[in-house]
Amino acid sequence: MSTTLDERTARVAAAVRSAEASFAVLSGYDAVFYATGMLVSQELGVPFVAGGPDLAVVSPEGETWLVVPRMRAGAARASRADHVVEYGDDTLGALAPATAYAAAVRGLLDGAPGEALGGAGRVLVQPDSLTAPVAELLRERAHRLVDATDALRTARKVKTAEELAALRRCAGLTSAAQRRAREVALPGRTELEAFADVRAVWDGDVGHRCEVTGDFVSGVERTAAVVGWATDRVLREGDPVIADLAPRLDGYWGDSAATFVLGEPTARLRAMHAAVRGALDAGLTALRPGVTAGALDDVVRAALARDGYAYPHHTGHSVGAASHEFPTIAPGVDVPLEEGMVVLLEPGAYDPEVGGVRLEWMVRVGADGAEVMSDFALDL
Repeated sequence: MSTTLDERTARVAAAVRSAEASFAVLSGYDAVFYATGMLVSQELGVPFVAGGPDLAVVSPEGETWLVVPRMRAGAARASRADHVVEYGDDTLGALAPATAYAAAVRGLLDGAPGEALGGAGRVLVQPDSLTAPVAELLRERAHRLVDATDALRTARKVKTAEELAALRRCAGLTSAAQRRAREVALPGRTELEAFADVRAVWDGDVGHRCEVTGDFVSGVERTAAVVGWATDRVLREGDPVIADLAPRLDGYWGDSAATFVLGEPTARLRAMHAAVRGALDAGLTALRPGVTAGALDDVVRAALARDGYAYPHHTGHSVGAASHEFPTIAPGVDVPLEEGMVVLLEPGAYDPEVGGVRLEWMVRVGADGAEVMSDFALDL
């Protein structure tokens, strides 16, 4: 075990101690990455040779174990984890993946490395991703399973220096992609053709294929529908385009949204865009430590309502090892923002006769207010 814990691992360990738990068993992609630094593709999901989700086990002192299929052993050994327990093979031989997975977890709990995990007691788990067999193995050993959701949210809310650096790189990627989108979204091209050129900015910049999420829609009908991925729809003169672009880099997510027009926008679309920009600016002015996510949501919605518009989605969200993190900036969310959090503000307006507008910037919560991390234009 390293004598100097990464701050993210230390925060998880502190959550284990605070809960008076024997250890934590983490099974969500982003939580496993946060605790150990093991970086794998989220697009792949659980590999076919795996018997269940990758597991990270964290002791109260910050010692860490990973349980992974053999095909992910390289990623596990490149992580910060102190111990790697691998199981199975890549040929689906004599032992079924689920059986091998359970045996690996059982060995960790009962074997020599597991002695450091302590005796029966409370164990922090993620109910939304923990498999029934692993839960049963823990209960067989008289462990009481405790929901780790709130503890992990608290641990991850304010970003570490390493996370802020990673998120700034993500903000740079989104900004470069947004600038490229305006160059390549041209009449006569399809959404897919334009988006392929946008994607090339990310892949070329980082030197490997980026995982992405978001929206890329054009035309009145598609932009008014709020969300959607690129299709073979042909772009036309006068089309509004919503580019909501979110790449994942080194385990962290960026996010962004801009709306622009191919040619001359209509007066009604100009008015809608100006209203959304005003709402975003109102949110940036109100964003500061101590304001709750719900109160910030109220400010942005009220600013837009004064111009006669509304939107059906959240006003924003935190971001980090997951593309949407706690808290969501939405009505009634009574969670104060804290210095060092990174959030997205993304108000919008949508009209089936006019189209849609959404604008989104990445923002660090600074001691004196909002620090915009994004660097791309929002003009129509």
